[in-house]
Amino acid sequence: MPDPDTRTQLLEAASQLLRREGALALTLERVAREAKFSKGGLLYHFPNKEALLRGVLHYHLEQFEQALEGQMQQHRITFAQAYVRLGSYDGSQGLALGFVAVIILHPPLLVELQQTWNAWNARASQTGERIALLATDGLWWASLLGLELPDPLEQHKILERLEGLALEGSGTIMNVEEL
Repeated sequence: MPDPDTRTQLLEAASQLLRREGALALTLERVAREAKFSKGGLLYHFPNKEALLRGVLHYHLEQFEQALEGQMQQHRITFAQAYVRLGSYDGSQGLALGFVAVIILHPPLLVELQQTWNAWNARASQTGERIALLATDGLWWASLLGLELPDPLEQHKILERLEGLALEGSGTIMNVEEL
């Protein structure tokens, strides 16, 4: 069984390279060098570039899902509320923009990303929850693409309102100011 720590180191090295230099610079040789492993060591964990890219995508999606679950448990909030709280900024620290290029270069990864988002969307069964998810994604994309955003105070008010929408019809009775 492959060592999970080594696998994580390789995924983090690939992520750093992708953040720093973009999708076209990501090669197996460069990732191995970034992680201070041999190319053979990298190939043991990821037999080709597509497997490495799929690994990076899943690694970061899993981290986001774990953060969502943590928010839900810690603050006793709904999935949609946690999504609004965590999804309105680029928690990937710039990696997401690199992944837009990766998805263009490797279209099968888009299908996997779509499946994950569809599963998240299915967890938001009410209209208000879905509006909150879609609006949150809109803010995230605007930030990611460097589009003009409202000032931070207005963004905070928007996110509070989205959390209120996320509660709509969820069966949870909670005042947003209490959160």
